Amino acid sequence: MIFIGMIFQYNSEQGTGLIMLSDGGQKEFSQTQWADSSNSPAVGQKIAYETDVTSVKVRVASQDDISRASAKPKEESSSDNKNETSVDEYLKHFTDLGFKLVKDTNSDAVRTLILRSFATGESQELIITQTASSTTVVEKINGKIVPLSNNI
Repeated sequence: MIFIGMIFQYNSEQGTGLIMLSDGGQKEFSQTQWADSSNSPAVGQKIAYETDVTSVKVRVASQDDISRASAKPKEESSSDNKNETSVDEYLKHFTDLGFKLVKDTNSDAVRTLILRSFATGESQELIITQTASSTTVVEKINGKIVPLSNNI
């Protein structure tokens, strides 16, 4: 099974880190599970977390990984209430990480949340947008979009 997520903590000296998955879950990983020879793990990277019965592989997410991972939750989602919970889980997770909710609007069946953080010495902004069919998360660091958008 493949999950899409973002590295939100990484200690290069110890070779360990934490990943925030698109479903709100968190996973620990180590350098031994890193399966991407052309990239090194770093905070803010959009990753694919692949797991089976015997192993875990972590790598920078490809467009194919994102498409495969996002197709399953869309098929399983049967109500708007499930999507609402997902947005609230994102909100709780990111506020627990130190982000502050700046704006929460709901117009024309589109809910938009804007969260900001300055804790890392950089200006970080998250824009979470929920429609009837999907939830999208966009991250900006110092005004530049980081490839974190995905539908769940």
